[in-house]
Amino acid sequence: MNYKRPLLLIAFVFVLGVCVTAREAGLFPEITAGVLFSGILFHGLKSKRLKRGAATLLFVMFISGVIRYQYSCRTIDNCQKRIAAFEDLNVSIKGTVISHTSGSKSEKIVLKDALLSSAYGSSETLPADASEKMRKRYDQPVGTVMVYLSKQEDSDAKISYSDNQISQNTGVVFSSEEDHPPKEHQTTQTDNSLYTTDTGPFPGEIVKIYGTVIPPEGVRNEGQFDFELYYRTLGISSSLYGDCAEVIGGEPEPFKAGLQRFRNLICGQLDEVADETDSGIYKAILVGEKSEMNEEIRDLYQDMGIAHILAVSGLHLSIIGAGFYDLLRRFGASKKIAGVGGAMLILSYGIFTGSSGSAIRAVIMLLMKFLGAAIGRSYDMLTALALSCILLVMDEPYIIFSSGFQLSFMAVFALGIGNLLPHPKNSFLNGVYMSLFLQIMTLPVILYHFFRFPLYGLLLNLIVLPLMSYVVYSGLLAVTLSFFSVMLGIASIGFGHYILRFYNNLCIAMKEIPYSSLLLGRPDIRSIIVYYFLLSILILTVLYMKTLKKKNLMSRQTKHLYSIMPKIAVLVILTGCFLLIRKPPSGLEITTIDVGQGDGLVIRYEDMVITVDGGSTSEKKLPEEMLIPYFESQGIDVIDIAFITHCDSDHYSGILYLLEESEAIKIKELVLPLPAEKDARYDKLKTAASAKNTGIRYFGAGSKLQVDDLNLRGLYPLSNDYIEEANSHSIGMLLNYRNFSMLFTGDMDKECEYKMLDYMEKSGSGILPQISSSNPSGISDVTKKPFDIDILKAGHHGSSTSTSEDLLDFMTPEVAILSYGNNNRYGHPHKETLEILENHGIELYETGKNGEIRIISNGKKYKVSHHIS
Repeated sequence: MNYKRPLLLIAFVFVLGVCVTAREAGLFPEITAGVLFSGILFHGLKSKRLKRGAATLLFVMFISGVIRYQYSCRTIDNCQKRIAAFEDLNVSIKGTVISHTSGSKSEKIVLKDALLSSAYGSSETLPADASEKMRKRYDQPVGTVMVYLSKQEDSDAKISYSDNQISQNTGVVFSSEEDHPPKEHQTTQTDNSLYTTDTGPFPGEIVKIYGTVIPPEGVRNEGQFDFELYYRTLGISSSLYGDCAEVIGGEPEPFKAGLQRFRNLICGQLDEVADETDSGIYKAILVGEKSEMNEEIRDLYQDMGIAHILAVSGLHLSIIGAGFYDLLRRFGASKKIAGVGGAMLILSYGIFTGSSGSAIRAVIMLLMKFLGAAIGRSYDMLTALALSCILLVMDEPYIIFSSGFQLSFMAVFALGIGNLLPHPKNSFLNGVYMSLFLQIMTLPVILYHFFRFPLYGLLLNLIVLPLMSYVVYSGLLAVTLSFFSVMLGIASIGFGHYILRFYNNLCIAMKEIPYSSLLLGRPDIRSIIVYYFLLSILILTVLYMKTLKKKNLMSRQTKHLYSIMPKIAVLVILTGCFLLIRKPPSGLEITTIDVGQGDGLVIRYEDMVITVDGGSTSEKKLPEEMLIPYFESQGIDVIDIAFITHCDSDHYSGILYLLEESEAIKIKELVLPLPAEKDARYDKLKTAASAKNTGIRYFGAGSKLQVDDLNLRGLYPLSNDYIEEANSHSIGMLLNYRNFSMLFTGDMDKECEYKMLDYMEKSGSGILPQISSSNPSGISDVTKKPFDIDILKAGHHGSSTSTSEDLLDFMTPEVAILSYGNNNRYGHPHKETLEILENHGIELYETGKNGEIRIISNGKKYKVSHHIS
């Protein structure tokens, strides 16, 4: 194989093999992966840089990627099918502990070789004639499972040891009351007073846990965090809420159990020497425990582009590993001894901090560096990166979809490539150049996962990174000294405390500068591929010309091209960046967000954003987990008009949060139904709007909103008179966009529908926009009756009290949208309503089944799509 870094090519081909059949990647990336692999083989064979043996090796690696992904996918799919049979049941699960982490509010236990059963009885007690269905409720293998245990207010844990295990474990001893969770736990002191007693269960022990299965659920709205895919990147098939846990067998693995005890010990010492905010940051930096971090600081660091300092990765491992290596060398150790010692330390530290993808990547690379130094071999960053990629993806192919994996590998790859390209000799200028090149290489990944680009992140990192070693060392020194004196620990962590305060104040100051965090939205996958294609062509061209220059083979034209290469590079990069920016839709786009049990619609026309409701009673974190991620993924930070159809919380809770709490999304104008003008039930919304300088107006029959070809006409309520029943406030309005129309009805009941229809009949065709048929952007062939509509947003989540036959006969919709929460306690949508809609030949789209629903129209025709097939 006539390539300078063959392992890098092998790793790339292996990843292409994973991508080519990965359903999570999508059709376009799958095709791209296949084309790239074919191109590599064709180029290699034609240029004779690949011999048959080398080409065969690449083909084998490509197929290995395909097989490894398929095996992992089918294994997890089969586990999830078994788990689905236990939904809504009380269950017990037993398995071997892989890891156990304990936070202030909850604990996480990861089990391997897990067996899932009904919580009642056991397979041994089943009668001989038990049905196959009954037998499948016991001892079903479900692979690796994440279990969450909530801590009681009066207890640190709900974990017990069976009687035959107490003598085998010196870490934790809890009282056991058969199958019932213990109300209090007891602790015992060991000979080593440094070890705390509430650290179990330990890796290697077998536990039995009672609880409830959390069904694996993927993304239901664009921008929403994909928990199912996240678990797959960890090799986990599902998760479970546990009520109590009991250790029933097995023995702790000495090495991993010792690391777990030490991890908890350090967390405890950090709580002693640092305040709550600093302790949370130091736990993230030193031991990889992020659950106790202050969320505001985490979001602030993320927005400003320095969140990577909170993740245990190459930066932290290099500080600790390289520091230990240098320390050994200063004390006279040989390169061999220092290299082996550094390798052992970082390997232990990688396991100690939770074995995240970015941490293990750094561990493998540093191992190669230290062990290479020990045997007198040179270190190549890109080759080390390739080896770590092969090992990690071979272990779990889904890891390629992890944001941490993508950012970590792309950042190191950028540094490796940046060193090969022409770069400044001055160390400071070279640092600026490398940071800028890293930002360019990671931009699509950052936007895809976080939707924002920290414009001043480059400057901040130049200030922050040089100080990080002092933060890490101050934390390590504080923990060490705290064992002798807590006061010494507090004093030694003070330096790190002031650096962290400096970081915080610096980020806050930067955030006040205009355009500090650019909201660009989530780029389309095709745009990302084109971006990296353009960047690859640019990099390969520069490397080729650099080679010609080195060999003194450049012609006059080539020299001229090389001289203007910086200008070409800027043009290519700016073009790529423009492609990544999420653009407003061309025409009309209406999205029904899956908000659970509630309503939430977004209308986009040109640069205008209009929302109709935005609330839920089933999703307690609707704004943070659904609404804000959706808006930011679309590049939306301003809502021009927010309609609230009536004063039920399942229609306004999310919008109220945006008005009261959110700085990310601004609302220019709040539109309420006519009765809201005199109704105290809307005071919360009015007060919040006034505090944010958001305009307020009222909408109902006779109200109009016109933006070019988009027309919204109010049909209900008929007046601003007080109405006791909240649903009867619901704004009814007709949207018209050229030849497309849609009716919004909120939660209005049939009586309100009759009043609205009566108003429409009396008003006649004056409700419809007057568009000349000679206007090419208007209606050229009117075949509809005056009030025919294309789409109906069905009232009251499909309740039987709404969507009357009179309404359907009068307006004859082709499609109905029903917004409701899956398995809601109200029984929405009701059977009678579904039958009426089906009898009228209306096509149904339901958020409970389909997730987010999107309607796109050019004014002549429309298309309806949904997130879940």
